[in-house]
Parts: sequence; C-alpha cells; structure tokens
Amino acid sequence: MILKKLPGPGNFINSNTIPSYQDHYIFTDSISERYHLEEHYTGLGILSVLRGSGNFKINEKSVTLDENSFLVVNRGSKLSVHISEIRTVPVLIFFNTVLSEIISNSVLFKNNQYNNRDHNDFSLIEHIHYTHATLKDHLRLLIDLGSSCASFHALKADMVLRSMLDDLMVENYKAMQDSSNLTVVKKSTRTELYKRLSIAKDWMEQNYSSPITLNQAAAISMLDSAHFLRLFKQAFKLTPHQYLIEVRITKAKHLLEETEETVSTICQCVGFESLTSFSGLFKQRMGVSPAQFRKQCASQPDKMHSDATSASLRGRLLSR
Repeated sequence: MILKKLPGPGNFINSNTIPSYQDHYIFTDSISERYHLEEHYTGLGILSVLRGSGNFKINEKSVTLDENSFLVVNRGSKLSVHISEIRTVPVLIFFNTVLSEIISNSVLFKNNQYNNRDHNDFSLIEHIHYTHATLKDHLRLLIDLGSSCASFHALKADMVLRSMLDDLMVENYKAMQDSSNLTVVKKSTRTELYKRLSIAKDWMEQNYSSPITLNQAAAISMLDSAHFLRLFKQAFKLTPHQYLIEVRITKAKHLLEETEETVSTICQCVGFESLTSFSGLFKQRMGVSPAQFRKQCASQPDKMHSDATSASLRGRLLSR
C-alpha cells in the first residue's frame, strides 16, 4: 500500500488515460484551503470523507460526501473533486488494478451468465452508500499503518485492503444478480434504475430504527410509489416492507446476542412499535421467541460466536 498526500492541480495522472495501479493507493490530507482536482479518468476505488464534506463529480453527476457516506467509483469513470470546507479530510482509495481483475474474475468466473466485460464493470454499485463503523475504522487504521515503515504494518494494511476489495467484489456480484431480475431490456436504463433502488435500500438500512413509509423510500429513489414497489420486488425478491422487517430482525438478533437490553427496549430500538408484533415476526423467522433466542445463545456460546461472526460478515455488505 502506498499512502500519499492529495495531488495538486496538474500533478495527477494523465486526464486522458485510464490509470492502471500496480499497488493499492490511498490519497488523503487535511484541507487547509480550497481544493480542486481536475476531471480525469479514475481507477476502481472508494471515495470517502473522515471529517467535513466535499463535492465529487462522477461522469458529470455531482455527489456530496460527508462523514456518513461514501462512494464506490468504477474504473474508467471520470472524476473531479472540489472541497471548500477547511479541515475536511477526504480519503481516496484506489485498488491494485491487476489484483482487482484477478479477484473479480475468480468471484464471477464460475457463473457463465456474465461475460468478461461484466467482471470488471462496477457501474451498478457506483452510487452513494452510507458509511458504517467498520469502514471508518478501516480508513483510520490504513492511514496509521501507511505512516509507518514497519513491514508488519505494511502487510496488515494489505490484508485490510484485500478484505475491503473482496467485499466489493461480492457486493458487485450480488448487484449483477439482482439487477438481472429487472425486466428492462436496455442496459443503461437497468443500471440507472438499480442504482436508484439501491440508494433507497441503503437509506432504509440506515434508518431502520425510525418509522419508514413506502412514499418516503420511493422519494429517495426518485420514483413514484407504485413503480418503486414493483421494481424493488423484482430486483430483491421482497417488497420494501418485507425487506425492512428482515433488516430489523437481523439487528434485533445482534442486540439479543451482544447486549443485556430488555426485549421491550430492543423492540423499540429496531423500529417496531408493537412488542406483540415484534415477538410474532421474530418467532415466525427464527422459530423461537426473542427471549428464548437469547437463552439459546447464552447456553451455546460457541454457536453464538459463530452466528455473530456470520452476522458481522452480512453486516459489512448490508451496511454499504
């Protein structure tokens, strides 16, 4: 991994050439004055902000990122950056191009439904995501590790970046599968619709503890309610309401495993208004009541650890 300061104007890679990175690169700095990075072709990466906010333009579409959001950028997209808020700390991660292609091919090669061009196309997930604690911790850790000359720290940084890259490949593969469920012939239209649905889906995951209506979720996707409901069910095989219930039950399982909060408190924390409704839905999916589930976890610590690990893995993808 190579840690660098943000490039100055005119000091970046040739704006007319798609870059090929021979290592993982991280560009970061604390902004002391207005910063502008001219439009250029970019590599596969993740754009984030540890503090403050900034404007990132991807293929002529402007996106504002803050501490609670991040953006996956596809190799070959055109990127420009403009930051006017002093002390903002942007973090631009670009993955090793060769390694990215190797992992992508290994993940997708088994499914001959997709051609070689699809393997390295991440345009489906090139949209705003909501930052989760794991990503923030990884960003801070990578910056600390990159500042050290110790070989052990360099190895650890590469392991963290490889894990992030693996997650990205899995998410992209899942997006390819889900988007193929949309009954839209034109690929560009299908990609745009899937991005809108994904933004709404991410927003629901971020706000699961609050009351969420179909109209609110549809507005996030910039679709009317009926269109949003139909397309969401096509793509993800669940209605928005069913998906929200699944997210809430997953969060409740984690709280039952990891905390000593009462079932009533957990019910409220994950967005259920009725304890009866929560208990019934939980038992319907898990086969036991929330209280019984907690007792089983307490009596089977090894299983609890295994389940928690699985939940953590799912959470890394769910929280994107």
